Amino acid sequence: MSRIAELSDKRKIIEMRVFAYGFNTAGFHTPHESISLPGVARIEFVDLYATTPLEWADGVIIPQGIFEQIQSRPSTFGSRTDVTVNRGFLLERERQVFNLLRAGKWVCFLVGEIIDEVSQGIHLEPIRDTDLCKRILNAFNVGRRHKYHLYTGTHREVRAREKEFESYTRDYGIPTTVFEFPHLDPIERHVIIEFGQQAVGFEFDSQLFFLPFHSPGKDSPAALSIAETTARSVIRYRQNRTVELPAWVDELRFANEDDLYLEINSLLGRVNRLESQLLSWKDYKSILAASGLRLRNKIGAILESVFDLRVEQTQNSESLVITDHDQGPIFIDSRSTEGSVGKAFIDDIHEHRKIAGLPEGTPTVLLINSDTQFQDIVKRAEAAVPDEIVDYAKKLHVLIVRTIDLLLLMRHLEKDDQRGKILKRLLVSDGGWLKMDLRDSGVVK
Repeated sequence: MSRIAELSDKRKIIEMRVFAYGFNTAGFHTPHESISLPGVARIEFVDLYATTPLEWADGVIIPQGIFEQIQSRPSTFGSRTDVTVNRGFLLERERQVFNLLRAGKWVCFLVGEIIDEVSQGIHLEPIRDTDLCKRILNAFNVGRRHKYHLYTGTHREVRAREKEFESYTRDYGIPTTVFEFPHLDPIERHVIIEFGQQAVGFEFDSQLFFLPFHSPGKDSPAALSIAETTARSVIRYRQNRTVELPAWVDELRFANEDDLYLEINSLLGRVNRLESQLLSWKDYKSILAASGLRLRNKIGAILESVFDLRVEQTQNSESLVITDHDQGPIFIDSRSTEGSVGKAFIDDIHEHRKIAGLPEGTPTVLLINSDTQFQDIVKRAEAAVPDEIVDYAKKLHVLIVRTIDLLLLMRHLEKDDQRGKILKRLLVSDGGWLKMDLRDSGVVK
């Protein structure tokens, strides 16, 4: 290797970015500043609910169990267990992990005791998909069981099969979970740490690592030491095993390669469609941060795409009109404000309705992104429209719909095939405020 190539490789190592993700939820006190490991990487501690995408890292270290909360409570017929998990958030992080792996990067799970079933009175309930570590293991058909099932009275020791993990195994490699692999699965895997002859730490394709884990301390130095030791072990292991594949080797083809390419392309087509739908649902929520033409255009897109309504712009292009209502048009004006809905907004839409040449009895909707000072869903939903403004809106036959109310209504009706008709029926009221309940119980008033 030339000197230039060596310097280039070293620079890549120095620039490697490693996330120690979710350590705060695992009970650790974590450093606020990133930590540099000269010649290895820079480690950043990222909180569980931080908005930082995992794909931004070159490698991610994740304690197992951080996505689930398991609490037992007594009951008449034995203990019962409450399991709490944010499914949407979990699935988003899972998607990010697979994106990271597709990009050739790595993920390492620090595995303690995996709980796959909990007591619910007189029976056990399976919970095999309530944590990211479990879901990734499931995706690769990896079985697991608790270590105590292996005790036979003979002495067993934990042993690192690879020298890169000797320090990690000595300091943190106390196994609680044993892994079992599917028979004749062609995915490249390697056992890294053993308990007797049982696999307690392994990797797939030098990208996806599962290591036994126990830490006696939870303070900041302990968190830093765990992240440093893990990052060094994984990175050095990959350096000694990752080979860049030259193009000419593809002259040799396995029959399974062509079959898998066809299946992958079919799945990617479906994935692309699903990701497009997911992006749309996420993008609809941008009305909580939009104003002006962007707000109007996004509202129009929601009415057309989600509720399947025909929407046109008025001649002055400032307002929208739903034109496929049997009893005539529904006039819509959009506004945004940091504060609450004020009387001036009602007067404005009343005037715009006149300018559009529509009679006063025309169903009219003020769709307003109000209370933008609050960057919190609960606060937005609980911010009330003053009673005197609601009464004034009724007097002028104007219905107030906040952007948060529209989104909550979308959530309430998203599985209803008649949501378009239901929305039109709600919009042709005598005015006032279309208030939605945050707990998804429907229209309040």
